[in-house]
Amino acid sequence: MRKLIILFFLSFSITANCQNYIDKVIITKNLYTARYNKSDSLYKSENKTITSKKAIFKIIEELKNIDSKNYLLSKYKIDTTFIKNNLEEILKLYSNKLEFDWNYKQKEFIFSELGNINNYKKELDEYLNNGCCYTMHNFYKNEYVINFYKNSNLTNQLKSRKYVWGYKFPWSDNNGNLYFDYEIDKIIEKAFNEKSKITAPKTGDDLLKYLVNKIINNNAQNLYKLSPYTYENEINKLKKEFNIISFEEIYGYGRYIGLEKSKVIKITLHNEKMLPNINLQFLASVDKSIYPKDSLLSDYERVINRIQNIKFIKNYITQNSDSKIDVYFFNNKPINKYNIESINTNPTEWKKQDEYVESLKWYEKNNIKPTFDIKEAIKTSERNNCGCNYRFEKSFIEKGMFFEFFDENDNSTIWILLPDNNALLYIMDNQKALDLNLNEFEESYGIKFPCKLFNSDGIEIKK
Repeated sequence: MRKLIILFFLSFSITANCQNYIDKVIITKNLYTARYNKSDSLYKSENKTITSKKAIFKIIEELKNIDSKNYLLSKYKIDTTFIKNNLEEILKLYSNKLEFDWNYKQKEFIFSELGNINNYKKELDEYLNNGCCYTMHNFYKNEYVINFYKNSNLTNQLKSRKYVWGYKFPWSDNNGNLYFDYEIDKIIEKAFNEKSKITAPKTGDDLLKYLVNKIINNNAQNLYKLSPYTYENEINKLKKEFNIISFEEIYGYGRYIGLEKSKVIKITLHNEKMLPNINLQFLASVDKSIYPKDSLLSDYERVINRIQNIKFIKNYITQNSDSKIDVYFFNNKPINKYNIESINTNPTEWKKQDEYVESLKWYEKNNIKPTFDIKEAIKTSERNNCGCNYRFEKSFIEKGMFFEFFDENDNSTIWILLPDNNALLYIMDNQKALDLNLNEFEESYGIKFPCKLFNSDGIEIKK
């Protein structure tokens, strides 16, 4: 490293009279635009010439120290020895934005990540390299080239990275040396009269806190999977009745978590009372402790038996061993409020839909052609206001049973078994649902809401 520095000093003649060696600096600002082949092309350039000895010397003074990516942590005042020997203190730097319990399994896992110095190097590199790439809304990149001249002869050159936003550094010279120097960035901004909001890079404790939070947040999914160990004793009590296949914390809102804003633990269970390719998914919310298992134990057999005895579904899963069914239990019920609202909505929304449909008759009465497709408008409004538009009584749909079917190709469908033993096909993620005749969906892609009712023999019940 010392040798490289000496060579670099010689190339630029950084001595007391270096101002007399370099007599001109030309800074070129290049603007690149993205191309469809993932490359880019030069759009325009702008030059600034500097002849002031004072300004030239200021630039050269910043080039005294060559940087190495291997030693950037040290450059930005991160003490790796302290990190390795004080992992409990390092963990305290986390904001706990994602509200982890930090049970013994989570700590065991995250300490291995926080003790790995390569993780800090990676996150620091990403922090300094932020704004590197084109995005959907950013089609231009900047690049700065600093050319050093003596008697009109080019003696050396510095190039910034190409970037969309963020820092101009690292700068690289003709020898491939790197300079992570924010001061050069500021000199260039002044030369081009740019007003940047980019501040100096974080260092020391501020940077360490930032890196720790990035490392932990990047491992959120693994930490969520270990969250149930906080409730290990309660979960293990289920072993008297089930084989516990897996457990993890799930997050977000939707068909699985519902409208309850709380931590939810998903426990996958199986026993000999279930067909081989049927599992029970117990989604238990947490409020200081995990939701009691009493309702699950008293009612799961009835739910499992009803679902695994739907004739057309049972025939399929027994003939296709690679298919499977997940039967859900949301705390104490086999269906949650979110799915009830999505499928059925409520009488207030039904009334809104009826009034909207009635209002559209105005066009026909006045012999006016609308500027939109009325049938499509009604269809969209119906989906928003009425869900599947069966308008079930609340007491009826609340007795439904939610289950998810996966065929041998992992195509997923969401079903609700209703109290009258008819099965409602609610969601499809592909064109196929078992071996049912659903030709109208063959040309459509993405998530679909068929909202079709089938009897136990798999025969569709028309509305």
